[in-house]
Amino acid sequence: MARTITQRLSAELDRTSKGTVYLYAEYDLHPDISSFSISFPNTLSPEETNGFSHTGRQCRWTGGGIDPWIRFRLNTDQTSSGGYDFVDTGEWAIFKCPPLNWSWQYSGRKFDFSKSYDVRQEGIISSDGNIVYLGPYSEKRFRAGGQLFRLAIPEPASLQASISDVRSSLSFAARNLDVGGKNDEVVVVAAPSSVDWGWGGLQSGANGFWAVDTSRVDNANNTWVHEYVHTRQEWQRHESTDWLVEGTTNYYAALLTLRQGHISFSRFHQYLMTDHDRGSVLVDKSQWTSPNAFYSKGRRVLAALDAEIRVETDGNYSFEDVFEAINATEGSFTHGDLRQTIRQAVGLNLDDWLAKYVESSAVPVVPDDESLFVDEAPPTPPEPESEEPETEEPESDPEEPESVEPEVEEPESDPEEPESEELEVEEPESDPEEPESVEPEVEEPESEPEDQTDECPVCESPVGTDDEFCTTCGTALDRQCPVCGRDVTDEPYCRECGTEIQETCGLCGHRVHSSDRYCPNCGTDLS
Repeated sequence: MARTITQRLSAELDRTSKGTVYLYAEYDLHPDISSFSISFPNTLSPEETNGFSHTGRQCRWTGGGIDPWIRFRLNTDQTSSGGYDFVDTGEWAIFKCPPLNWSWQYSGRKFDFSKSYDVRQEGIISSDGNIVYLGPYSEKRFRAGGQLFRLAIPEPASLQASISDVRSSLSFAARNLDVGGKNDEVVVVAAPSSVDWGWGGLQSGANGFWAVDTSRVDNANNTWVHEYVHTRQEWQRHESTDWLVEGTTNYYAALLTLRQGHISFSRFHQYLMTDHDRGSVLVDKSQWTSPNAFYSKGRRVLAALDAEIRVETDGNYSFEDVFEAINATEGSFTHGDLRQTIRQAVGLNLDDWLAKYVESSAVPVVPDDESLFVDEAPPTPPEPESEEPETEEPESDPEEPESVEPEVEEPESDPEEPESEELEVEEPESDPEEPESVEPEVEEPESEPEDQTDECPVCESPVGTDDEFCTTCGTALDRQCPVCGRDVTDEPYCRECGTEIQETCGLCGHRVHSSDRYCPNCGTDLS
């Protein structure tokens, strides 16, 4: 039986500073370990050690002391898309634990390496350390679809959707998305909107994500469900299938939100039939017309592919069967693997279909047939399978025993050695917290759901629930970014993906409505 080296990482706020937190690394080393060293990224700086010396980006065990440890200072703040991915405000923080690499020498039987993660104060951490919140918060726990959900609501956060609605939305997705890839636990943090986030939500690691507290459950691109779907993607990425990463999350976020009855079919279909990036060749990222092609054309192609499978198999199969089969594959999942997986999972040869819509710039039509996507009237979601008590100050990391952490295997070249020999083993960490699936979700501002519109916000004239424009003044009633689905109002550009939102006259530059035939300023024919 293999012996184990144990690493425990725990996090703590430094309330005297912003942008950094403390990260403690503690180790249990067996007497048969003769040397042990750690290398770390430049976001970490050792500040205090016991039983370790450090030079540059490496700490070496000195061989002395019981239970040696290192206290690092971690630079938490990371930005992208003009805002934060992770941040420490001094009073609270959302961040991820960075990767560490180890090497050791030992005698006797080989050693396995075990990792666990914890917090040293109020806070919550995912089982792989890739989503961490530190600071005052309340926690809502519930079980659905065989998973435990831990919804952390920081004290500075103010949920736009009710806790009940978020719980119901996630529970519905967990019970109705049958694609495998379930983790025992999912950690969800409602990120306070007081911070200028780069995204509306971000999944990191295997089983954790944050979503901005303004996120709603009645948008086609439902942030909570979008990020949850990312946690169900277990295949290894390949450039030729990158479009599936966001194509599946955008499509299934909309499909599950439709089936739960939070959006109309017309809104669902409109969202999927986007023309943005329609000229992209999805299999080749160098031929994408923008970096957002996997959001836009990706969701359209995925929806049409799902419909094609349903039609050709008389409803006996869907892309969920393919999704589940993809999750069961090993190695990088290529476009060739996709063709083969479809044949094996649903019994169809769709090579020609894929060649037309994935390997070229052609774009499919998503059928305007609600029965293909909704078998019956949208159900009223049942209560979650069970609910656990809400806690204001939960015990740190109560349900994360070391056994849930992935073990690091020894290199194949390291066979079990006789007692008299000494070997060196290097254990690189594969940086699990940053898979390609951390693609972000959309942020939803405080606007009324499009299906509940009853009067124009400009002229207050009565309007229908599915009207796109006010028939009296021409105001656009459904203002969402056509690329990523984020709600927008008067912004000239989408804050999520940068798409130009406001339309202007090509002659005089005056702002016009999408419904205008002529420019109201200069009379130019806009058609």
